[in-house]
Amino acid sequence: MSDVERLRTEAQQAQAEADAAARRAAAAAAQAEAALQRAYQEQAAKRHAWAQGVVDAYDADLAAAERAVQEARDHFATAAVQDPAAAVTAYIAWAEAGIRHYTLQVRLGSVAPVLGLEATPPEHLAPPPFSRALDWALDRHLDALSDKARDEAAAEIQAMLDGSVPPVGLNQPGPV
Repeated sequence: MSDVERLRTEAQQAQAEADAAARRAAAAAAQAEAALQRAYQEQAAKRHAWAQGVVDAYDADLAAAERAVQEARDHFATAAVQDPAAAVTAYIAWAEAGIRHYTLQVRLGSVAPVLGLEATPPEHLAPPPFSRALDWALDRHLDALSDKARDEAAAEIQAMLDGSVPPVGLNQPGPV
């Protein structure tokens, strides 16, 4: 009977050790779950803070991107007339500014749901095809030249009609 008692005692000790190990394992699992929850909450808080920063900066960032697109467009228009060799580089810069503008909107659309917000679909401010952009730039330049010539002619005509300036140029009366 002593062997039976000894086996029974060993079995009880083994059971007690197993129960203690199970309790330690359950406690460790609970600690791991709590740590995982804290990490998840911290990550969610960081994501939320980043998303809020994107939203808070959006209006200023978008306005700057729109100005950059406008400046790149104007630079292209100038280069197309004054330095045609630089027109391709200016056109690419215009396209890149449009891409940055679009990317800001996509980024906002991606983070808006994190904050429970909705975003409008992004608008791409891509330049027209190069040949149309070149036509536009040249038309813009020629329109400006035409406007300048018209304004100068109107000023000259007005001055002559008012008699405040002696006639100039081909319209000047010559000897008879």
